[in-house]
Amino acid sequence: MDKVYETGADQHVVATYVYAKTADAYAYSNAARTIKIKAADLKNLFLKGAIIADQSGTLYFPTHFDMESTVGVLTYVKNDGTTPTSALLATVKSEEFAG
Repeated sequence: MDKVYETGADQHVVATYVYAKTADAYAYSNAARTIKIKAADLKNLFLKGAIIADQSGTLYFPTHFDMESTVGVLTYVKNDGTTPTSALLATVKSEEFAG
């Protein structure tokens, strides 16, 4: 059984924000959306509790993390606005993404 351990820096941290920008597919570590997150860090954030914040201020929990070659991808579910029960999958990607 593989385990995920917290470090001293994780003590008392409930979750960490990952910021999404409408204009591109990257995951950012700051609210100004200027610092992209590396794949290893994105995976670590997923394992320890990430919350994705879009530019409108809506918050999402990621549903899964994938590695696509060297790119980390967090997927989350967004309401598509047509009905209360319809949804779209959205993603944010690590800085290794060349998109």
